[in-house]
Amino acid sequence: MILVTGATGHIGKELIPQLLEAGERVRVLVRDANKVAHLDERVERAIGDLNQPESLTAAMQGVDRIFLITFETQQDVNVIAQAKQAGVSQIVKLSSLEATDHEIQIGKWHFEREELIRASGLDCTFLRPGMFMSNFTEWWGDSIKQQGAVFFPGGKGQVAPVDPRDVADVAARVLTQSGHNGQSYELTGSELLSMGEIVQVIAKAFGTPLTYTNIPPFAAKMFMLKNGMDKKLVNALMEMMAYLRKNKSAIVTDTVEKILARSPRSLEAWCNEHVDFFRK
Repeated sequence: MILVTGATGHIGKELIPQLLEAGERVRVLVRDANKVAHLDERVERAIGDLNQPESLTAAMQGVDRIFLITFETQQDVNVIAQAKQAGVSQIVKLSSLEATDHEIQIGKWHFEREELIRASGLDCTFLRPGMFMSNFTEWWGDSIKQQGAVFFPGGKGQVAPVDPRDVADVAARVLTQSGHNGQSYELTGSELLSMGEIVQVIAKAFGTPLTYTNIPPFAAKMFMLKNGMDKKLVNALMEMMAYLRKNKSAIVTDTVEKILARSPRSLEAWCNEHVDFFRK
């Protein structure tokens, strides 16, 4: 039995069908069953909250593998304790590319969670994706639809964005095949692009010119705070944006190709498949 957290997210929704196709029994952990009512009837539903360890006891009964997405360290602590008690043997954890050198705060947070899982004695594998292509719909969707523009403090820094489906494909392999214990996989696309170049790929996909404005970091910070984001998180994101502007995020790996025996999906292909999202 595989327990999947983050079942409604960009990775979880792609991972679950693959696990079912592989003949695996799948259970999802959710706080609201209505949000997974659309899932295949073969998927078991467990109601629980990573912040409430007592709610995880029943969810982990009979589980031997966990696909884990957490948002704060205490959630990892809770899962580890309950997993060991339930006899879980493996955790596949969604981490972050920044955890590799863990110089900036977001990388430190993720690396700290990885270390807790390593110290647990459970078999573990860490997936460290770079920037998701799906971020562009979440970050820029409204301004593209309303203004035909993107405002982002990216400077000339480059990234190699990765399709969440590639991360899900890797997760499926790790969860269903042997040989991945103790590994940390840095997952990126194959194309290094600046934010301005990414915007132009999006523009080409739906045939409408878009403008890109490299706004001052302070303006981005004020926007996030005004929209109610936690100050600690905002400061960490600003540090990550500074990392990007210094071109320290310009990392390309061949891990996706090595594990899946195919090239990562391109940003152009992803944009063509999601073009309707950017239209009014």
